[in-house]
Amino acid sequence: MNVLTIFDQRIGAIFAEGAPGTRPPFSFKRLAKRAVREMEDETFVIDGVDTAPALYTVLVSQEDDGVMRPLYVQITDEMSQLIEAQAKKRGYTFVGRPLVRFMVDPALHRGRTSVFAENIDPRTLARLRDEENAYLGITPPHNMQANQGFIPSPIPVHEEEPMPIAQEVGFAFDAEPPLETVPEPKPIPEPAPDPAPVSAPELVPDVPQVPASSPAIDVPPVGPLYPDLEEEGAKQGFGAEDSEPQVDPLDIIPDEALPEDAPIPRHAAPAHAAPVHAAPAPAATAQAPVANAALCTLVDLGSGQTYNVTSDVAVIGREHVAGGIVLNDPNVSRRHAELVLQGSSWSIRDLNSTNGTLVNDIDVSEASLHSGDVLTIGLTNLEFRAG
Repeated sequence: MNVLTIFDQRIGAIFAEGAPGTRPPFSFKRLAKRAVREMEDETFVIDGVDTAPALYTVLVSQEDDGVMRPLYVQITDEMSQLIEAQAKKRGYTFVGRPLVRFMVDPALHRGRTSVFAENIDPRTLARLRDEENAYLGITPPHNMQANQGFIPSPIPVHEEEPMPIAQEVGFAFDAEPPLETVPEPKPIPEPAPDPAPVSAPELVPDVPQVPASSPAIDVPPVGPLYPDLEEEGAKQGFGAEDSEPQVDPLDIIPDEALPEDAPIPRHAAPAHAAPVHAAPAPAATAQAPVANAALCTLVDLGSGQTYNVTSDVAVIGREHVAGGIVLNDPNVSRRHAELVLQGSSWSIRDLNSTNGTLVNDIDVSEASLHSGDVLTIGLTNLEFRAG
């Protein structure tokens, strides 16, 4: 059984335990395939090392987010393991354990997803992991640092310790000692039958027995990190399929396009139809106010992209919010800052962001705005222009 099938079954087991009677809202096998493709597209050579992106953002609909929110801790952990295992097969490395996070995009319909990967530095990864833990209500153990992850030797970040998962899945670098203590330099031994879990026990609970009234589901147990997904499948009785051709599982799973349904006109007038003389529109129609007119504008001084604000309150951040402004900057928080119009005056308020909000290079918690002011959100500089 291939890696993606095992992953898909483990996700199914998470839903069976955490939300009985609820099925995954979309194909996680397809989502994982897209995430790995993003990883390959965004992997670059840094100091002679193939360095894969460590940040993966998955956009989902509001409805699907409501179903999955109680399970995000387990789901993101499984996706991180899969990405690490696929990177290991390709000889890639990371600046820290991959961080997977889910965000809402109001433009997406149920069952639709979008995923993109980004290269970030270790310290930014640490800050984003802290932010994500706070968002999900996770309290790391006192002896675990925020961005506990393995650091490749070309990037000397000495204050971070190697993450146990690096040893579990085989990411052991010369610059970092293995997790287990061995008497003398030898190859890292095979993991013990019952390895100690790296995360808090309550984050990855054991799968309960399926009730007798439910159909039998043959899924592998949801337990701690598996060191090698192919060996895991063989141990669970899937070795009978070894006769299959040795093909990368990512190449044998179809990736059918999901085209949006185009509107079909109900009554199309024939080409030879006689013209219809409609009554002229009243003069007042031409003077009707334009819907969604921009109340103010933000201009990205780096790319030149323009963002129009059409409501009295607009949230700036990474998460898609109705009427908000989305910045594709990994240094920007989910909900970073907020623009507010009161009467004819604009102001900006920081929403307890990780990296803070600056107005004309001054760190502010709240400030009035005037045309020409420069807002710094993360690493993005935006010029404010009143409407």
